[in-house]
Amino acid sequence: MSLSSFQKRLLLQDIELLKPDFHQFTSAYHRILNARQLTMTVPEQDSITKRSYILYCALSKAVSHLDDLQQVTPFIHYLANNLSFLNVASKDIDILCEAFIETRLLFIKTYNSHQQQAWELAIRIFSNIVKSYLFSHSTVVSIKTRRFVYKAHN
Repeated sequence: MSLSSFQKRLLLQDIELLKPDFHQFTSAYHRILNARQLTMTVPEQDSITKRSYILYCALSKAVSHLDDLQQVTPFIHYLANNLSFLNVASKDIDILCEAFIETRLLFIKTYNSHQQQAWELAIRIFSNIVKSYLFSHSTVVSIKTRRFVYKAHN
C-alpha cells in the first residue's frame, strides 16, 4: 500500500497551499487537539508555533516519500519516537490524524474525491507505520486467522 504519483502530487499541492499560513494552521490544529480527549501530553501552543516551520518540513518530507515506503519508514519512525516522549497511546494516533484532516478542511476549501482518497490513504499509511513501530500493532491478518473467521461466518 503506497501512494500513486498522482495522489502524491495532489497532496504536495495541498501542502504548498498551507505553507503561507502554516503558523495559523498549527494554531488551529492545537485548538482542535485541545478539544479532544487525548491521553498524551499535548505540547503548549508556543512550543508548536516555534516549531511550525519544522513541522511543515516534516509533513512535506513525509508526503514527498510516501510513494517509497522503504525510504519514508525510518523518517516516520523518527517522528514516532518524538510522539513517544509525549506518552502517546494508540488511540491518540487516530485522534491526531483526524484532527489533521479537520484542520486541513478549515484552510483548504477545495476538496474533491481524489484529494479525499489521497489524504485518507496517506493518513492510513502514516498511522499504520506509527502504530506498528510504537505499539507492535499490525493490520496484517494471517491466512489461518482469515480461514477461521471465514468458516465461523459460513
